[in-house]
Amino acid sequence: MKKINTSHILFYLLSALIFFFLGMVFAGITGAGKNQGLAGGAIVLGYGVMSGVIVFILAIVLARYLKNELIVLINKIYAALLIIFLLFSIYRYNTNRSDLNPDNQPQKTKVTTSSVSMISAPQALNSNKPPMGLGMAKPNFHDLHVLYFYNNPNLEKSISDHLPTDSLVFKRTERGIEISYAPPWFAPAHLKLDYDILYLRIISIQSGFIEVLVNEYNGQKSYLSKTNCQIKFWPEFLLTINSIEPLQPQNNLIRIKPLSHAAPINMQEYAFLKVLRISNQWAYVEQFDDGFKSLGKGWVKWRENGQLIVSYSLLS
Repeated sequence: MKKINTSHILFYLLSALIFFFLGMVFAGITGAGKNQGLAGGAIVLGYGVMSGVIVFILAIVLARYLKNELIVLINKIYAALLIIFLLFSIYRYNTNRSDLNPDNQPQKTKVTTSSVSMISAPQALNSNKPPMGLGMAKPNFHDLHVLYFYNNPNLEKSISDHLPTDSLVFKRTERGIEISYAPPWFAPAHLKLDYDILYLRIISIQSGFIEVLVNEYNGQKSYLSKTNCQIKFWPEFLLTINSIEPLQPQNNLIRIKPLSHAAPINMQEYAFLKVLRISNQWAYVEQFDDGFKSLGKGWVKWRENGQLIVSYSLLS
């Protein structure tokens, strides 16, 4: 039996450490923690610990039969591999941190809510009308410092496995929350932070992501983390806004029932319509005059053929 020396102890520890990392790499490649939520990290770590312990025991056994010169050589190889791995990890960490740092992203434009205080792009371009979508997403900018954008996520992986491609950065001032950095292409459906308004049109929804229109003018899309947004599908959204107005009032009359052949109500000149209820493609609305006096209630179509056929007002 050989006498245990420093090179042997180093051999045990380096063997365990190398195979600890290799075990986690193997778990990542084989997808051992995929779709396991918070348990995924523990599963990957478990692979590493199990590999490290097994190899540590094997190293103790092998050290009895290996020449000391060979053990020293293996230790040098292990040390070189660890140095390469550490340097690569530091490089990846610094690169990712640089990519996510707004100060190092020249493609972003510094903006404030005063320069883009209100964007209502759907009414801006009739020749390039955006899709109706599923509704509106409102980022939780009161709780977030940075809202990350993602491109083409892998739906089999969690959000933590994806790197953002861009971001929206918020700052708190004496005037309230403002946008300090935004991508130059950022043109949401509605933006007026001093009135607590920031809405992006939802195109599709998935388990962890929502696809949104980030530029209402050219149709550019991106993905957001679903947990970072309040999701309001069209019925809920229309119930929370101030008022709606048929785009073609003469062809979309207010009726006594939610039926196209139902009789129109006795029309009075109203100032705005308040949505009280949504039923399929019909909205039950109340008419008000300029003095906020109720003039009656009825049903009006709010969508048809996959398009909104009403305009809406968020503020007045």
